[in-house]
Amino acid sequence: MTISSLIVETLPQHTSAVACELASREGVEVHGVDETAGKVVVTIEAPGIDASHATASGFVGIEGVLGIDLVYANFEDENLGDAGALGGE
Repeated sequence: MTISSLIVETLPQHTSAVACELASREGVEVHGVDETAGKVVVTIEAPGIDASHATASGFVGIEGVLGIDLVYANFEDENLGDAGALGGE
């Protein structure tokens, strides 16, 4: 499982609507909204890195989203597959 924390930057007049849209998406939880600054703090819980990236990439298509900033990502070694083995064995 991968857990990521992100700040979604929005046009201030769209922040509330963006937060509602994000909250409706599977695996996404909204933790904070600052309408004045146009920022929404979210976490994504996904089965792996690729799924987390796909979810976050989908945020760009929401009206009023200006950008997405990754703050933190935690993933288990099994998400790395063979590339994550020490010593390349």
